Amino acid sequence: MLRLFLLFGGLLTLGLIVWHIGPGNIYDAAAQLGPVALLVMLIPSAIMYAVEAYGWKLTLGTSAKEIPFWRVLLIRTAGEAVNMTTPAGYVGGEPLKADLLRKHHVPMEEAFTSVIIAKTTMTIAEVLFILLGIALWVWLLGGSESSSQTLPTALLSVGLLALVTAGLVFVQRQGLFTWLLDFLRRIGLKIAYLEAREERLRSLDRAVWGFYRNKRPAFCASTGLFFLGWIAEALEVYVIIWYLGGPAMALSAISIGALSVFIKSSTFFIPGSLGAQDGGNLLLLNAFGYSDLTGITFALLRRFRELVWIGIGLLCLALLGGRQREFRKVAQTTQAMVPNTFSLPPLDSAEVACTPVLRKAHFWQRNARVSLNERQRNMLNRVLDGFKGNLTAGKWAVIAKCSIPTAQRDIKELIDQGLLVRNEGESENTSYSIAAQ
Repeated sequence: MLRLFLLFGGLLTLGLIVWHIGPGNIYDAAAQLGPVALLVMLIPSAIMYAVEAYGWKLTLGTSAKEIPFWRVLLIRTAGEAVNMTTPAGYVGGEPLKADLLRKHHVPMEEAFTSVIIAKTTMTIAEVLFILLGIALWVWLLGGSESSSQTLPTALLSVGLLALVTAGLVFVQRQGLFTWLLDFLRRIGLKIAYLEAREERLRSLDRAVWGFYRNKRPAFCASTGLFFLGWIAEALEVYVIIWYLGGPAMALSAISIGALSVFIKSSTFFIPGSLGAQDGGNLLLLNAFGYSDLTGITFALLRRFRELVWIGIGLLCLALLGGRQREFRKVAQTTQAMVPNTFSLPPLDSAEVACTPVLRKAHFWQRNARVSLNERQRNMLNRVLDGFKGNLTAGKWAVIAKCSIPTAQRDIKELIDQGLLVRNEGESENTSYSIAAQ
């Protein structure tokens, strides 16, 4: 009910702004741009999606070598579309990204770890981008009335955001889900869904901690790429203002872009930040000397971009094989991650969907000390994820990109270690399965 109220309030606010400036005036300003200009305005956001997808890919670890960049880009685009269209706001699309990675032979633990790390590096980059925008705001506007009135509030808000982000990184390094489970138990609250998956969550904490410990260069590189992605947001601001008649200035575009991101982040509780984001963009452009007409047309053109990318994201989801079942999985996983945020209907297939994940987690827990090479570990993950057909030395050689003698040697070592068994009753094309443990 609250979200519906906020949605209605946002629509009303936007409607009043449009009515005040004049729908006809806004239409005339937008109509003068033409289809070519609209396409050009989409280029900065395309750059942003590509750069940020690569920033996410850096957090995938060993699996990044196997999954092509274009597929990572499709998955991220689909996830961001869900983020913008689900009740969970910017949480809903993250479980979907992990699930789509799993379907492309990325271990679930590694998939969720990458989603958590990438969300963290993106947030750190966002804070840095906003701080840059505030610094440019102060420098460019000097002691203007608008600057003096809004600066303290902006700095306080960003300070709190930076503090929360630093706290999140600290908690992740200590064990986010372990801390959450322990905290809930201390206050006398037990959530059955989380309790049943305690070992899986603790294993995920270990994976996240391992990334922070062993992959610091990848963490820093991912943060840098996400920062460049935010800079592409400023490029979009520059292009739109230029097409609207300008004058367009690079530094002011960075400041407007950063503060626009800040407004959107601060009003996440409003569906789509409707009304708040648009009114904020109008005020930002007013502060830099642009007219009301330019400000609202600018805001609506950015809304147009969002709608286009939602459509592209949903198309990517369809291409990746995601239909209604994917949204059900998103709902299920999101309910576990944010159980007190909103209510979701129970799913009868919850345990069935999680069985392969739990089986794999138990397998690796039992065999954590077994020495394996990268080919062996990747192939075992493929089999545990549900390998289609029988596993043979020939298939091993093709998938692992090695010779058949190397594949046979890898398989023999796994048999000797009790991880694989030869399927009985086969004289030709010998196949193998995971050993019962």
